[in-house]
Amino acid sequence: MKNILVTGASGMLGATLVDELKNDFEVFACGNSNFKYQFSQYMRFDLKSDSYSELINWCDPDIIIHCAAITNANYCKENPKEAFEVNGFSLHKFLSFTKRSVKIIYISTDAVFPSSLHLANENDCVDPENVYGKSKELGEFFLTNSDRDFLIIRTTIVGINKNKEKKGFVEWILDSSRSNETISLFDDVTFNPISIYDLSKEIKYLITENKIDSEILHVAGREVNTKYEFGIRLLEKFELSTEIVLKGSIMKFEERAERSNNQTLDCTFYEKKFKRQLPNLSQTIQTINSNDL
Repeated sequence: MKNILVTGASGMLGATLVDELKNDFEVFACGNSNFKYQFSQYMRFDLKSDSYSELINWCDPDIIIHCAAITNANYCKENPKEAFEVNGFSLHKFLSFTKRSVKIIYISTDAVFPSSLHLANENDCVDPENVYGKSKELGEFFLTNSDRDFLIIRTTIVGINKNKEKKGFVEWILDSSRSNETISLFDDVTFNPISIYDLSKEIKYLITENKIDSEILHVAGREVNTKYEFGIRLLEKFELSTEIVLKGSIMKFEERAERSNNQTLDCTFYEKKFKRQLPNLSQTIQTINSNDL
């Protein structure tokens, strides 16, 4: 049985991945906090550490799924050194502290691309517009220039945190409606998100079928929509009021870090190569609804 280390396991995707994989693999998990949701094998670990020996000796991984990241673009802008340490240089450390045989799956982002690209594909040139995107590009650089078997999965995820101390985009929309708090969602930002549950299943498929073949893959939803459209459809599915949602513009959000308003990824290469059908928006929202805890 393969040993798999999932980083960022106190976060949204990492926690879901552990649940998806734990019955078929020996799963070890690490995160940056003491996570109340109990995994049988969990270590609190700071990716800014100079040495990763303690972590690697503890789990002796065959595969590392590197989900951990600082994703808040404003925080990255204000703390660039920390962003590059966690999102980028951590890859260099994993490469340095593990054997050549250890495979790495790196969860990257649409933020490595500029607004000028619609449905960016794997062959398009990266040109990130903010510190967050640049820090993830650095992580990609370390892997693509290594001698490892790897996968770089660029994606945009949505879902509900198992870690109730953390709140994401979906929780913010749902909680705002439940408390009758008016919010504004961008009607000029497009994306094609995939749920953390569906992405976890795709990652499990790639591992189970030994498809870690040193390449970049775009794995997201099949349907492009705006953030506003997503929010309305989400609230309708949860039978919550949509009256609290206003149409907003990213151009009027003055305190934001630079961020592409076109966050779409072309996933046709992945679907055709592996004969996988990724979910549309209705399926994504249905999956989120069915996994609401």
